[in-house]
Amino acid sequence: MVSRRRALQLAGAGFVALAGCADGGGETPNPTDADTPTETPPATSSTPTSETPDAAGVELTGAAATWTRSFDGTLRTDPAVVADRVAVVVDTTVYGLDAASGETRWTFESPVTVDAEYGRPTASLHVHDGTLYALVGVSVGTGAHDYVLHALTPGGDERWRYESPLRKFHQVAGFGDGAAVIPTHDDAIGGGREETTFAVNLHNGTRRWRADTGDGMDGAVGRRYAAVETYGAVDCLGLAGGTHRFRYSPDGDADIGASAVGSGRLFVGLQPFAQNADGPSLVALDAASGDEQWSLRDATVSSLRTPDDLYVGGDAVLRLSPDGTERWRYDRGGLLTGVPFDDEALYTNAGASVVAVDRGSGDELWSADTSDVALPRARGGDAVVSSDGGARTVYAHGVSDGDERWRATLSGEYPPTPAADADGAYLATAGGDLLKVPF
Repeated sequence: MVSRRRALQLAGAGFVALAGCADGGGETPNPTDADTPTETPPATSSTPTSETPDAAGVELTGAAATWTRSFDGTLRTDPAVVADRVAVVVDTTVYGLDAASGETRWTFESPVTVDAEYGRPTASLHVHDGTLYALVGVSVGTGAHDYVLHALTPGGDERWRYESPLRKFHQVAGFGDGAAVIPTHDDAIGGGREETTFAVNLHNGTRRWRADTGDGMDGAVGRRYAAVETYGAVDCLGLAGGTHRFRYSPDGDADIGASAVGSGRLFVGLQPFAQNADGPSLVALDAASGDEQWSLRDATVSSLRTPDDLYVGGDAVLRLSPDGTERWRYDRGGLLTGVPFDDEALYTNAGASVVAVDRGSGDELWSADTSDVALPRARGGDAVVSSDGGARTVYAHGVSDGDERWRATLSGEYPPTPAADADGAYLATAGGDLLKVPF
């Protein structure tokens, strides 16, 4: 996957969700380091704060909103879909809305307390195996504290919570081996191992392990290993016990641009600081030992994904076998972080176009004209939804032919990251509205 800084530079998009990938290879686990989760009362319910027919500052072409919701507070997350609910976090409250009507079905109050004078709430939502994970904390600009990870059912009941003692910024890097992997960092980005990455067991919310890493700015999680992107390096950890397998630091004038884990390997994409810098643009390392297995020098690498083989995004999109053999190349290029994959195709951007690329052959199935950097973000029903943060425009295209179903232009400085289900897409606005647009 691509680092946050590269995603913002290349895609102009907002929140990038990270996904776990299949991974092979053995490892020796360490003893677990478990904390007892806090017992909590069940979630409460509430009535809608307000409902309006139209979202302020949204111009829809080709469709009309099914419903629009406004909230008494500030939206802290993009929407997330779980079962027949769509969820958002408003300040420190998680709202579960009926996907068909937009009505509030439940709310959940996180215990995080914010001093309005010195901090503000920060949150993210993640869906894994039918469970909604809400990470809520407090940001004070140059620091953060009081992060809590909640595991919620689609009905709004809290299965468990994990309260982190670390006064750092937290993020969920991904899920694997029955755990959520959470790197942390502070505002003093450094190259040592003074920060912490930890894993939380998904079945009961206890801490499985914690490991010393650099500032965790991004990451990738496989079935047996996790990669934590730090300043100028990648730390590789074993998922069973948090064993620090190795640290990879590139030689020469290069930065870490992306990482992925799969087939017992850690893949690292490199971004040279200087044009025409000598050195590899992609390296494949044995995830247990750190030994280099192969490298690639003739590609610009901006993002990596491993849903089966290794997919490389950049000036070309490549599908590589785990041993580095090229299976196909799509020469128009595109990003691959957070974009939808299905059995037949992957959906990405190619210049001012959204494209569908056949996963078996690499052939372009269709291309649709959009704005400069419209990146596909969600697949729902028979449509794929893309967003351009710079143009603040969201598009829906048919997955079979690429025909435009509708577009939505949002006012305000907000890079929209939509969610989708079988019936439509969910868009959040800078003004705090949430609307559903049907396919």
